[in-house]
Amino acid sequence: MALSKIQTKRLGSLLSLMFEDGKLPEPILKDLIDQDYARLKGTKYILTEKGLSEKNRLCTLAGLNILYSSEKGKNESPQSPSNEKKQH
Repeated sequence: MALSKIQTKRLGSLLSLMFEDGKLPEPILKDLIDQDYARLKGTKYILTEKGLSEKNRLCTLAGLNILYSSEKGKNESPQSPSNEKKQH
């Protein structure tokens, strides 16, 4: 599914913040903070839980799988290797 212009802008902004691009315009950063998608932690801006949820939602809609390494364990589906021998 294609994202709307607003969704595309928001996803790009969240990813820019996530990857610490440093080129996010002040009005866009302020908008992310005002909507509780981001907050200042020390000297860096980070995504809040709401921001992570929105990033994941938009990535899913766009068919992307972009995660922090800390998110990978939470979002992986459990895989149980099948070591059973088939009986005929």
